[in-house]
Amino acid sequence: MARHGENIYKRKDGRYEGRYVVGKTASGRTRFGYVYARQYAQARKMLLEKKAEQLRVEATESAALRATLNDWMLHWMQNELLGSVKPSSFQTYRNQAVRHILPVLGSYTLGQLTPGVVRDFLDALEASGLAHSTVKGVYRLLAASMRFALEEGAIRRNPCRKIRVQSCETREQRVLEALEQERLRAYAEKHAELPTLLSLYTGMRLGEVCALRWSDIDWERQTITVRRAAQRVARTSSGAHGAKTLLLVGSPKTLRSHRVLPLPEFLLAKLRSLWRIDLGDAYLFGTSARPAEPRTVQRRFQRIAGSLGLRGVHFHTLRHSFATRLLELGVDIKTVSALLGHRSARTTLDYYAHSLLKQQRLAMERLAAC
Repeated sequence: MARHGENIYKRKDGRYEGRYVVGKTASGRTRFGYVYARQYAQARKMLLEKKAEQLRVEATESAALRATLNDWMLHWMQNELLGSVKPSSFQTYRNQAVRHILPVLGSYTLGQLTPGVVRDFLDALEASGLAHSTVKGVYRLLAASMRFALEEGAIRRNPCRKIRVQSCETREQRVLEALEQERLRAYAEKHAELPTLLSLYTGMRLGEVCALRWSDIDWERQTITVRRAAQRVARTSSGAHGAKTLLLVGSPKTLRSHRVLPLPEFLLAKLRSLWRIDLGDAYLFGTSARPAEPRTVQRRFQRIAGSLGLRGVHFHTLRHSFATRLLELGVDIKTVSALLGHRSARTTLDYYAHSLLKQQRLAMERLAAC
């Protein structure tokens, strides 16, 4: 086809084709973009518009590439992430950024972040002894911020795109031995430590226990419904009297976490002995308008554990012990998963594979003894 001006050609079908450079391939060859028009003047106008647009994008990208990850990430979290996730989740992401990402990579400009830099960063985190789940969470946060940078045209390639954090076996959780659990139950019953008993015999999380209301109990069906969770989170700016945190009550951790749980008779009886009609919709362990403080409940449990000589345990150990006891009793994994409020039975299997292995070994030994 004949050429009619710089990078504009007339095709055999009578149309004019304008060609412009859009970049390079992985092998270094030039990549082109194309515009088409019936008139030469129209093709030339379209070509000039494309080139002008490229110049604007390149100028924007050049400025963005000079921005540090510290500036970019804080901007992204404050203007895009905040409000789109639960406050408790935002708190987790903020902590991950401030503790792990920004101290190491914060001074890098977006243009300096390469797959090699990201891979070295993750290798260093793993070598530091940080929990695998934490390393994976940090990587997901960094990758999300880079995806947003790509969408906004701040970078041309996501340095996290082809990096994969290898899976590893979930660390075996500390659970109470049967005798330890008996001692703890006896103490909790004697001293009316209902938060401890509720978690130990329903599997509820700390925040879920703290946010229970009397209206969550169905006395006739003998159930309790998990509808909300309490959590103390950091303020994005200092509140009244310089308070840096606030206690929030929100939805449970996941959709599956909203669940109805059967109550053992002994627990139901203890709750009934404390219930009065004038309590209305008050919180079980807080005040009428305020849930129990998770930090207070946690500290109280730590004192109880210390007095009983229980080492290496915390409030969440009660939940792990609940699940382990059920599996030891032969309860199927789907039922355990539903009671725990896990997203799927796969999550339960990942956490409690060691308990299932013990059951499988016992079954094999019984078979061999036949």
